[in-house]
Amino acid sequence: MKTRSIIPAAMLLCGCLRQHPAVPEPARGPALDTLYELDRGRAHHSSGPAQRSDSTLSLLASDVVYLRASAPAVYGLDGARMLLAANPPGGEGAAWLPLGGGVSDDLLSAYTYGIAARHSDAANSAESADARIRFERYIAYWVRSRNQPWRIEAYAEIGGPSAGDATLDTTRTTPPALKLPERRAATTAAVRAADSLFSDVAYRLGLAVAFSGAVAPTGAVFGAPQLVVGPDAVRAYYRAQSGGTSLAWHPVYASAAGSGDLGFTIGDYLLTARGPSGAAVQRVGKYLTVWKRQKDGVWKFVIDGGNPTK
Repeated sequence: MKTRSIIPAAMLLCGCLRQHPAVPEPARGPALDTLYELDRGRAHHSSGPAQRSDSTLSLLASDVVYLRASAPAVYGLDGARMLLAANPPGGEGAAWLPLGGGVSDDLLSAYTYGIAARHSDAANSAESADARIRFERYIAYWVRSRNQPWRIEAYAEIGGPSAGDATLDTTRTTPPALKLPERRAATTAAVRAADSLFSDVAYRLGLAVAFSGAVAPTGAVFGAPQLVVGPDAVRAYYRAQSGGTSLAWHPVYASAAGSGDLGFTIGDYLLTARGPSGAAVQRVGKYLTVWKRQKDGVWKFVIDGGNPTK
């Protein structure tokens, strides 16, 4: 049963990729290859909802930040466990396929992003198993100590399930204060400043200018449904968005690699758009953005995505 459910999902996953442009990847190496294999390998430990929850938890760092729809960002493994327990991944099979990623210079931090395919819970549905497959996207930021396995330090589900009935107190939704070595603290502050500047440019000059100026040459954003890669495509994508839409955000948490070349920000956003009646409609959400320092020292994002909080 496990094999029958995972294989169709993986086949549809590959078919879905044909809708996306080719993603230029950084130079491959053993560290990135190992990480891709670990990311894809989550399916091999996922024969049921409970097993998938346990498998996911086993990959999370103790200080993980987890972003799931209909809940605030959750800080720490206990909060992530509560999210997964309240609404575990459903169905009989799942497949994860990374589309891109990269590793820090010290090989101790990394990121992946891609597509997840899951069978939805529809035991009484007349639909076929393939028709019940739900496609999601994800971003994962990974860390490890030397000679230790990779663990996920930040994870965002894009288009995934809601948080369900999870009850989260403020101790699990408040960003922790970090005590970092001087160099890493300076890098973390630089990453956070890059995100704040990004938001300021969006407010002053618009989304097309801000996103195309802040994205790395091979960086990407998740469109609907396409993956949009590179400054030119990102600029065209945001210019094509309907008028009257605005997006404001601010970072609330950041972390960075000890080598000073990779990091991520977590933040809150407010999306304002026009509804069918023409009235303004607002949506509150959160995001995970992964940043990479370029050769000229400027921080650019390599992947960005989020989900609604309410």
